[in-house]
Amino acid sequence: MTKGMWLDRITRRDALLGLSAIAVRRARAEDGLLRVTRVDHVGLTVGDIDKAMLFYRRLFGNEVLKDSRTPRRYLRLGPCYIAIAPAAPGEAKRIDHFAFGVENFDAAGMQRKLENAGLKVRQSNVGLFVLDPDGNSVQVWADQSWKELSNAAPEAGPKQAALFHARGMHHLAVQVNDMARATEFYRKLLGEPVPGQGNPPQPTFQAGETRILLYNPAPNKPAKIDHFSALVDNFDAPAALAVVQSLGANAQLSKQGTLNEFFDPDGIRLQVTFPGQTYGAPPQK
Repeated sequence: MTKGMWLDRITRRDALLGLSAIAVRRARAEDGLLRVTRVDHVGLTVGDIDKAMLFYRRLFGNEVLKDSRTPRRYLRLGPCYIAIAPAAPGEAKRIDHFAFGVENFDAAGMQRKLENAGLKVRQSNVGLFVLDPDGNSVQVWADQSWKELSNAAPEAGPKQAALFHARGMHHLAVQVNDMARATEFYRKLLGEPVPGQGNPPQPTFQAGETRILLYNPAPNKPAKIDHFSALVDNFDAPAALAVVQSLGANAQLSKQGTLNEFFDPDGIRLQVTFPGQTYGAPPQK
């Protein structure tokens, strides 16, 4: 066998394996109620929205919409975005909800489907909301709902280069109190999970091109939306670390020299993941 024939065979084999993996993911997703394209957006409640916008604009860029009725802003991440609003008095600074984008979203039909599955649904003019067993707010709305933000207009910001080039969302992690109940809830929405990391293995759900991770219950770790991860182009980790620290983030490099995650000035945890990244591996050159 010539080298060219061998490489061609490897390429075809890899392609077939890739198609097989895609088919398995689709089969699992078809068991769920939702035909999710991706985690469409996350919502943050922050202490000082002006300071938060300086932070997130520097990270991800200046494509920002401002709500015409409230101080809420929307910062775009490729086909996704972050919704950022000031916390009400006494309200925790946190990730307060996330949204699944659904192609060809039909509110009435989707509400019937969710309610027939035993879920309590709250209607709104921005899609539907359900609560998971730990009280986390899960929004179900149109795919790329950035285009549906009719009460918002572009807002100019500082002329500066973004630290990260965002392609969208990569994953979102939820810290749970009762793994069995949480798994059943997300199974209804997304279909069968696959075992992830942890002991016991923690379920991972495919949500279109993104993933939902459930974290095992642990002492002193209250149930909450733990973090989101933006999918970004590869970057210089030491240089990025210096920038996020200068902006007030709590951050440090991993033992492998990567900048996997950090905490914003309000203590909200976020991650940045580049294509092909394996946690625990050294950064790509």
